[in-house]
Amino acid sequence: MPESSNRAVQPKHAEFEVRFIWWALRLAILAGFALGAHVISVIGFGLPLGKGFYPYIQTHGHIQLIGWAGLFIIGISLHFIPRLAGAPLAHPGRLTLILHLITAGLVLRFVAHALLPYLIETAAFTPVNVSIAISGVLVLLGCLTYLLTLLQTIWQVPNLNKRPGLQSVRGFFFIMLAGWLIYPALNAVLLTAMVWQGNMVANEAWNEFGVQLFMNLVLLPVAFAFSTRMFPLYLRLPAIDWPVNRVAAIYFLTVLLQLVPATPPCLTLDSPWPTLISVLGQALKGLVILWFIWKLDLLTRRRGPWTVLRIGHPGPERKPTREGMPDHGEFGPFEKLVYGAYIWLVLGALIELVLGAAFLLHLTIPVSTDAVRHIYLLGFITQLILGVAPRMIPGFIRKKAVATPKLVTASFWLVNIAVFSRVVPLILPASLPEVVPGLAGILGSLLGLSGVFGIAAVSALALNLRRTARL
Repeated sequence: MPESSNRAVQPKHAEFEVRFIWWALRLAILAGFALGAHVISVIGFGLPLGKGFYPYIQTHGHIQLIGWAGLFIIGISLHFIPRLAGAPLAHPGRLTLILHLITAGLVLRFVAHALLPYLIETAAFTPVNVSIAISGVLVLLGCLTYLLTLLQTIWQVPNLNKRPGLQSVRGFFFIMLAGWLIYPALNAVLLTAMVWQGNMVANEAWNEFGVQLFMNLVLLPVAFAFSTRMFPLYLRLPAIDWPVNRVAAIYFLTVLLQLVPATPPCLTLDSPWPTLISVLGQALKGLVILWFIWKLDLLTRRRGPWTVLRIGHPGPERKPTREGMPDHGEFGPFEKLVYGAYIWLVLGALIELVLGAAFLLHLTIPVSTDAVRHIYLLGFITQLILGVAPRMIPGFIRKKAVATPKLVTASFWLVNIAVFSRVVPLILPASLPEVVPGLAGILGSLLGLSGVFGIAAVSALALNLRRTARL
């Protein structure tokens, strides 16, 4: 028998569906970040709130979660997880269906919710409001199709326990699946209830809970799973020889401890226990995140890279790579964005740990929950995307380098200015502007301009990837 016939047949994987990335960038720049920039400029510069202020806040948050970060996750996971599992993507024809359902729902939500405040007491109010509920159903159907496709891909793997790459992050993977199931369903229910009650915004308490849920059950677990699988390779970190799934399980328990008592029905109970349990979970979650960062060794570099255990080493004829990195700089200084993202994550986890501990000790530390949320979503998640995308996407679209490495540097400075401007005015003591002359105006201007810097950072990535695709 020929030798080739004894070799295992390699699965034929679907090509990377880059349209998920293009739509993520379009929705971020033209809708999510644009609405956020408008809302925060109104606050920062003390302008009248206007009729659309509160609908814009909710639409901004939803599009940033599902449209910006979510579409990136969907596009990359549908390409990456089948390769990690060693099985072709189940029903690759669904890629277009998933993309169309979610983008149609998000565009409909953006347009309809932007118009709704100006249609009060007109005949168009009800049909436009109904279209917002329909947008939630479309997004839910798209997310369910995504989940079904992922699960069918995993189910077809004959010996899943022999796929160490996937097994090593299965804990974070299943947490992500739960988040992708619960949040879109909750969003569709909230929008339907909004229409039924004739309101312009969804229930604020439940909407805030949904944002926290998606952040803690989808965005952070995906970031942690990706970091453990790819950063040892991209950044020459130590080998992951610690129990990632055990950390994932503990993280999940702390999230449940924080979120379940924080549901609106629990918080309305005439008892201090829901709040006490929730802040305990918040503090423990912050501690687990700090432990994860310590074990990852991204910022501390306490141990040698995984390459010290490699049996074979590149010969002297190979062109030297950048110091401490496996590349030659063809992807730009993407690692700066990764380091920056994790520095903000350390700050966010520390604040949650301190806030939880302070509450349990009956101390008051006036740090805005909005500041903590943007540390995670803008400082960590957005900056991580801005760092990972120029390193990963070129390879997915069969390019050997990013078109303009300097634009990666531009994204680094722009996004960190945006985070600093968005967060620092909200975590400084409220009495400080009263003591320092002119500080209130400076902080207001920083807030007002933070959204503009965010748009510029993402636009730099969009321009860079478009140029790269044309190489």
